[in-house]
Amino acid sequence: MDKKEAKFMAYDWDGGEFRLLPSNDVVEAIHIAWNYEFDVYEVATENLIFSGREDNEANSEMLEPYGIRLIDDGNYRKLQNVKTGEIYNADWQS
Repeated sequence: MDKKEAKFMAYDWDGGEFRLLPSNDVVEAIHIAWNYEFDVYEVATENLIFSGREDNEANSEMLEPYGIRLIDDGNYRKLQNVKTGEIYNADWQS
């Protein structure tokens, strides 16, 4: 996926660079980046939309335009669809 096609990118702290995420689905993109402890940005605007270092409230505010929020669910923080209540589990949270 190139920069013209990609909607999301992650900041690689160790590499000191942005990396395009191989999914344009916001939940999947966040799960990919979160697994590597990367922050997620929109490619078009370069706005931060998710950071594992921020609390649920700050992340939920950034994710509001996407209709998702970050919640505590048992031992994990998870993404939840605001309208349907669906909770999205990452592969590593199963």
